[in-house]
Amino acid sequence: MNAITNNTVSIVLNNVGLKAVKSGHPWLYDQSIIKKNKEAKSGDIAVLYDEKRKFAGVGLYDANSPIVVRVLHRGQPIQLSKEWLADKFYNAIQKRQRLAADDTTTGYRLINGENDSIPGIVLDKYDTTLVLKIDSTCWLPHLQTLTDIIAESQPLDRLVLRMSRSVIKFSDKEDGEIIYGKIITEPIIFSENGILFYADPVKGQKTGFFLDQRDNRAETGRISKGEDVLNVFSYTGGFSLYAAKNGANSVTSLDLSKPALDASIENFNLNEFTCPHKTICGDAFEEMEKLVAAKVKFGVVVVDPPSFARKLSDTPSALKAYHKLIKLASKLVDRGGILVSASCSARVTKEEFFEIVKHAVKASGRKSTELKRTEHALDHRVGFPQGAYLKCVFTRID
Repeated sequence: MNAITNNTVSIVLNNVGLKAVKSGHPWLYDQSIIKKNKEAKSGDIAVLYDEKRKFAGVGLYDANSPIVVRVLHRGQPIQLSKEWLADKFYNAIQKRQRLAADDTTTGYRLINGENDSIPGIVLDKYDTTLVLKIDSTCWLPHLQTLTDIIAESQPLDRLVLRMSRSVIKFSDKEDGEIIYGKIITEPIIFSENGILFYADPVKGQKTGFFLDQRDNRAETGRISKGEDVLNVFSYTGGFSLYAAKNGANSVTSLDLSKPALDASIENFNLNEFTCPHKTICGDAFEEMEKLVAAKVKFGVVVVDPPSFARKLSDTPSALKAYHKLIKLASKLVDRGGILVSASCSARVTKEEFFEIVKHAVKASGRKSTELKRTEHALDHRVGFPQGAYLKCVFTRID
């Protein structure tokens, strides 16, 4: 087996760093390092030791991030090779076999980064188009190795490269570049529980679609039969389409982005749904205030906003925003209807979020009964505490 690179740096960790590695945490910060034997470049193999020079783990060095090492292995020494990394990919993908066996779903996550012990990488599947998203410059020197592993292990027509903003400026590739296979000549279509969606893996948000809400969309569909449904922060209409397929009386999609709303209409047309579908383009809070003033009610209201807390200091304002949002949404739910409240803010814990929902509903003057709490789907598995970001609660409003 050949190492993926000959460039290595030896790093001695302090007790804090050592504890992080031993606990299975995938990140090491600069303050965890006592010394290293040389200056390192992004992509160098970082061999980690305790102060007595006993092997602790191995990872990849990132010279351009506060997270200086993405830890790939701990315990006994190993050689970081293409073959070893391919096994890591195989083991992660095998955990999604239940999805792979379901021919009604052709879009899901194959690799969930840190949570699959492959930090800094996400690999999503949209039928025969795969999208590799890189969140650390440590992987840029190994891009060909990653491409080869994916192409050798997965049937695909193409592999699209997406990069976080912090990585793009260090790459000689373009964000959205097809790095393997055929160019895209027609819209990408995939299936989720039998519903067809367009995805834009080249220019769309994330890798082209929000795959993590699949189970919550299905649950919302089940409660939408015969109901008027409002989907707030609807993006391209994920929750809206599930409601329509499952016999909703009508669906209203609300989003700030007109292109996203246009895409939701295209998704409705793709599935030939006849359920009445109205779109509202505008700020969610302002438009919900207007609906409240107009005394409009819905049998099901879904609120699935973007992250309100991207850093720890955002948490207090995020909690206030969630409270305001849920309070407004509660006023729009018809008596006996259901409010679906979701959060993707990792900085807001599930305990904080569920408590906010309860208090916000009460502040709206409504009584409620909590029906169900959900977290991560199978393909978005959680492997360490900070990897848990998604939470959702279904609440009956009386």
